[in-house]
Amino acid sequence: MQISHKAYLKPLLHAAKYPTAAVNGVFLADASHQTVDAVPFFHFWNTLSPMLEVAMTQVEHYANANGLRIIGYYEANEKDQDEALSLVGQKVASKILESNPEAYAVVIKNSNISSNEVAFIPHQFKEGQWRVSKGAFTEKSTLFTLENGSSPALVTKAIQDGMYSKLADFDSHLENVQEDWLTNKAIS
Repeated sequence: MQISHKAYLKPLLHAAKYPTAAVNGVFLADASHQTVDAVPFFHFWNTLSPMLEVAMTQVEHYANANGLRIIGYYEANEKDQDEALSLVGQKVASKILESNPEAYAVVIKNSNISSNEVAFIPHQFKEGQWRVSKGAFTEKSTLFTLENGSSPALVTKAIQDGMYSKLADFDSHLENVQEDWLTNKAIS
């Protein structure tokens, strides 16, 4: 699974914008199964709720209209050292898995957000549960790779430059419908 720079950047900007909150969203893939984008959902309503269903439905419509599909889920926990996939994350990822057998989930390693190390801890559904995908994002990995090996350093620079202030999630959209949460065109 190759992750584009944009799909790596947006979740980390989301986590950087709300460092004391749990954040989550989904990944979108193109027809070649590459993860090409991410859509940030929440920094406030991060539990299973009607708002999650609304956000998922809107992303599904957006994805279908643009030749994309939801392929994964991401979250960053509010506690720096918490790297476990939450129960909510497991349920959302399992829902994605129902329609996409390549589905995966990512927990953001908060301590790596502003470092030159990959901050994604990918999970796959194996043996009846969500498990960490060992060996991901290593030189030998064929399963999870970054399209641009410089992405971690570029994200660090983007965070230092305050790019996260331009990011909008669905919570932001609920407060101001002008917020561009589906595409975040200001994020490159």
